[in-house]
Amino acid sequence: MKEKIRVLIELQNCDNRIREIEKKKGLGPAKIQALADELDTVSVGFQEDEERLEAIQKERRSMEQEVEDMENKLVKGNEKLSNIKSNKEYSAALKEIEQLKKKRGHLEDQLLQQMEELEQLTAACKANQARMKDLQDRFARDQEEVRKEIEAIDKDLKAMDKERSAIARKVEPEFLSQYQLVRERIGHMAVSPVIGGVCKTCNMGIPPQMFNELMRCLELTSCPHCNRIIYWGEDERFRDLTNH
Repeated sequence: MKEKIRVLIELQNCDNRIREIEKKKGLGPAKIQALADELDTVSVGFQEDEERLEAIQKERRSMEQEVEDMENKLVKGNEKLSNIKSNKEYSAALKEIEQLKKKRGHLEDQLLQQMEELEQLTAACKANQARMKDLQDRFARDQEEVRKEIEAIDKDLKAMDKERSAIARKVEPEFLSQYQLVRERIGHMAVSPVIGGVCKTCNMGIPPQMFNELMRCLELTSCPHCNRIIYWGEDERFRDLTNH
């Protein structure tokens, strides 16, 4: 019976190594997805900044044209003053000129504000563009590294599957069915050592009579608390496998 239990422990150790390799395999695509998400976020921000930059530049050109038109009107208005004879018309012309100057001043203030925003947006676009280039380079590099890692992991898994099949063939069908059933229901630890009278997976004490029978190792025993297959972990024949 001890040899049968030993093979079960070997099978579980093999299954746990396969589980760890599969978990490692999942890390690569997750890393690539995180980088792709970051790249998308930067790309959206870059596009929004570029659209805002284009809109401000368009608005600025319109305002500059408006300022230029006002300048022409002011020149014509000043020329018109020298030809006006009545005080009433002269006052009206002066008022119109002052209004144009006031409006021009307001537009020039807006242009100054836009200039500051344009400088900030231009710097942001340049920084985002550089960041995008860096992320794109990292994405391509990491994608290739992950591809190679997964290729190597697949080879390891193939070898581990062969090893598992070889071990599983040594397990009696009845024991194998029980092992697989427990593993599916409870998790990856289907076989647990009992050390000091305690199941080391659920940390519950084993009844003395059951523990005595477990030490004799005459039959396959299950933990009365967690239903895992248990064995005496202090047995010399199992010690080299217990901590795997």
